[in-house]
Amino acid sequence: MVPNLNKMQFSSIIMFIIILTLLSVGILIPILSMVIFGAILAYYVRYICKYIQPHVKYKSLAVFLAIIIISIPILLLLYFTFSQFISIAGSLFGSLQQAANANNLDTSQLNQAIQNLGLPPDITQSIVDAIKSWITQSISAIASYTVSLISSIPGLAAQLLILIFTVFYFARDGDKVVQYIKDVVPEKDKHFYQQVFESADDVLKSIIVGNLIPAAILGILSGVVYYFLGYPYVILLAILSGIAMFIPVIGPWIVYGAIGLFSILTGNTVQGIMVIIFGWIIETTTDFYIRPRISVQYSEIHPLIFLLGFIYGAVTMGIPGLFIGPLILGITYAAYKVYRKEKLSMEKE
Repeated sequence: MVPNLNKMQFSSIIMFIIILTLLSVGILIPILSMVIFGAILAYYVRYICKYIQPHVKYKSLAVFLAIIIISIPILLLLYFTFSQFISIAGSLFGSLQQAANANNLDTSQLNQAIQNLGLPPDITQSIVDAIKSWITQSISAIASYTVSLISSIPGLAAQLLILIFTVFYFARDGDKVVQYIKDVVPEKDKHFYQQVFESADDVLKSIIVGNLIPAAILGILSGVVYYFLGYPYVILLAILSGIAMFIPVIGPWIVYGAIGLFSILTGNTVQGIMVIIFGWIIETTTDFYIRPRISVQYSEIHPLIFLLGFIYGAVTMGIPGLFIGPLILGITYAAYKVYRKEKLSMEKE
C-alpha cells in the first residue's frame, strides 16, 4: 500500500496513470501492431499448449512447441508461394531485366489468343500493346518492391523478433495478465467486462473457425480441381484461391474467372468451362454449407464485423490487421451490445 494513498485526490491518481499510459503507448506505437498481433496469436498458442502441457515438464517448453506447431504451416505456405512465384518469373521472363524491356517479350501466344476473338487487326494490336505495357509495368513494380523489401530486412527482422517474444510471453503468462485486469476492474463493472471478454473469445475463435478454415478447405479443393484439369503451378493457384475468399463480393471468382477466361482464349474451351463450373460448386459449397456448419456456435458475431475488420484491418496494419481488425471491431460491437442489454434490463426494473 502506498503511504497516505487515501489522502491523495483520486482524480490525480487517474490522471497520473493516464499520462503514463499515453507515454507508454507513444513509445510503443512503432511496434504496437506487432505487440497486439502477438497477443492474439498467443491465444491460439495457449489453446495448443493446453494439450501439450500434460506431456512435458516445463510450461515454457510446451509454449515453445506450440509456437513451432503453428509456425510450420505458415512457413510452408510462404515457401511454396514464393518458390512458385520465382519459378513463374523465371519461365515466363527469364530475368527481371529482360522482362522490363517490352521489346523482348514474346507475345505470339497472346496475339493468337486475341486473334481468336475475331476482332479487327488494329484493335487486336492495341489490346496486345496494352497488355504488354501492363506486364512490363507490373514486373518493374515487382522488381522495385523486391529491392525495397530486401533493404528493409533488418527492420522486418526486428519486428519478427518482437512478435516471437510477445507471443511467447503472452502465451506463458497470459493468466497473470487476465488476473491483473480482474484485480483493477471495479467490482460493479466486472459483469460487463466478463461478457465483453467472452465475446472477444468468440471473435478470436470465429477468425479461425468461420474464416481461415473454410478458406483452407476451398484452397485444397481448388488445388485438386486444378491438378486434375492439368493446370501448372497447382499449389500457387490453390493458395491464391484460398486467399481470394477474403475478397468481398468477388471472392475466389477473381481466380476461377481469370483462369477459365485465359483457358478459353487460348483454345482450351473445355478446360476453361470445367474450372468455372467446378469453381462455382466449390465456392457455393464452402460458403453455404461448410462455413455455416462449422461456425454455427459463433453465429452471434455479425459477418459484417469480419468483412470490415479483414479488409480495413489489412489496409491499415498489413497482415497483423487481418486479426487485429476483426478483434477490435468485434469487441466494440460486443461492448455496445452488452451495454444496451444491461441498460434495457435496468430500465425494466
